Parts: sequence; C-alpha cells; structure tokens
Amino acid sequence: MDLPTRISVVALLLSFGSLGVTVWATKHAIDVQNKGDEREFERLRAELLMQVADSRRLLDKTRIEIGTIKADFDVELQSVKALMGKYTNLFTEYLPKVEAAITQLDALWIEVAGWSKEKTPRELMDTKAILYRSLKDDEVVYDSGIFLVNMFKAKLEMAKLHVLSATN
Repeated sequence: MDLPTRISVVALLLSFGSLGVTVWATKHAIDVQNKGDEREFERLRAELLMQVADSRRLLDKTRIEIGTIKADFDVELQSVKALMGKYTNLFTEYLPKVEAAITQLDALWIEVAGWSKEKTPRELMDTKAILYRSLKDDEVVYDSGIFLVNMFKAKLEMAKLHVLSATN
C-alpha cells in the first residue's frame, strides 16, 4: 500500500469514528432533552396539584365555617330559628355548592395526578391558567362565605335578643 492509500484509509476510519461519536452525541442530547422535558412536565403537574390543593383548602375552610355556624344554629330555640328562616339559604343553597366544588376539585386532583407524560406543555400551561382563575374564584367564594357567616352570626344574635326580650 502506498502512502496516499494509507492516508485515505486512516481518513476513512477517522470519518467512521466521527460518525459514531456524532450518533452517540445525538442520542445523548436527545436523552438529555427528554429527561429535561420529563422534569418540566413533573414540575408543571406538581404546580397544578398545588393549585388544586390550595383551592380545596379555601373551600374546605368555607365549608367548616358554614358547618360550624349551622351546628350552633341547629341547637337554637325554635322561635329563634323561625326568625332566621330567610337566612338559612346559607345552609341549603350556599353550602351544597361549596361541597360540590370540593368534590370537583377532588376529581380534578385524581385526574391531574394520573396524567401521562403525553400531555403537551401547551396543554399543561392552559390548564394551569384555568386553575389559576378557578383559585381566584374560590378565594371570592371563601370571602363571600365568611361575609355570609358573619352576617348570619350578627342576625342570629339579634334574633336571640329579640326572643329573649319577648319572653321577659
């Protein structure tokens, strides 16, 4: 073999070696990108689950506040209950809506926790935005619930005083 042939063979071997390194580097880069995508998916899913948990916590606090005042109301005298009749929609209408929202959030938690990695980042971000709006709505529900509970407590005290003064 003459020198030019040897140089060509060595160059060809180096080219094959470079091809092997390029293929390996490409596969490695794809693996690293996939792992990064998986981590980003898990991060976004964890954020979504935290938003769901925050909303549920707010609604749970609302439910507990209303449930507490309902327990107090249930032991009142019948005459006090009669005076408070038009305010009991807090228990008959508002509380069931809060409980239904909690049930929906529990179902959403299960759904989001079970999502596969086939969700696109766009789908995750859209869901995150929707849940953020929902959290803000739940904050309004909480604030409204606390306002209604406080108003109910004030009216209940007035009704008790009225019944007490009527019996004396």
